[in-house]
Amino acid sequence: MGFSTGPTPYSQSQPEPEGPFFSDFAITDSGRLYARNNPFQKSGSKGAVVQIALAKSEIFYMRVDMPGVPKEKLSFGDPHNNVFFEGLAPKEWKYDQEREYKGFYGLRCGRCQLTVLHANLSNGVLRMRMSKETLNNVICCSYGPPVVDTLIATSNDEDPGKEEPGVLYTLVHPFQTKGPMNSFGATKVNAGFYVWVDMPGVTKETVSVRVKDGSVLFAGEAEMDSNQVESGRTYDGSFVPFDMSKLGDIKAEVNYWVLKMLINYRK
Repeated sequence: MGFSTGPTPYSQSQPEPEGPFFSDFAITDSGRLYARNNPFQKSGSKGAVVQIALAKSEIFYMRVDMPGVPKEKLSFGDPHNNVFFEGLAPKEWKYDQEREYKGFYGLRCGRCQLTVLHANLSNGVLRMRMSKETLNNVICCSYGPPVVDTLIATSNDEDPGKEEPGVLYTLVHPFQTKGPMNSFGATKVNAGFYVWVDMPGVTKETVSVRVKDGSVLFAGEAEMDSNQVESGRTYDGSFVPFDMSKLGDIKAEVNYWVLKMLINYRK
């Protein structure tokens, strides 16, 4: 089964002879990925961005995944009824590539006042709670992107008829403006190869990497939090290095909620 991403689908390139080949994608009975933003997510809230208007209140909740971004690299503000946020995922390993996220969200009509009640970046996830106050007895206002150019990417997800049978489609992060757009990848290096997998929401203690039956297996779990509107995502996947006879040590770390693995080959 091929693997593609929006807005312009492309087929996954054939792996190099040395590897790796990823598998164990979370595919539903409909033949689609459980979470199109991350093919290894098995459960929990889907999407790199979630917006929820809380019932019976003027409180609005927004989650934005920012894997790789430390707190000191996050900035945001709320001028003119729009919440602007920006984050940079720096190079932690020499094989990394920087990633950047930029976006904003606000009120459609501009006749209400928007206030950020709480904003916090934790475990690679930016969570914000906002409130609105209606001014001058205006009651027609609603949350949504301002009617200006935004950084939200589009995809053919809205028109399933364009999708080819037997191809898995993913969605790119709507607010990512720089760096690798996939939620996982691999790069050949002198020692073997370098693999990274986004796991927003997980903690270092809940991530595992092991070798079994010729495959490298990885998994992670985000804790359930009763104080959050949505939480508790799980990830599970694997890849095959092909030539297991050369497989040496595996160095694995979780840096700002990105699982990074250096797969060393024995000489």
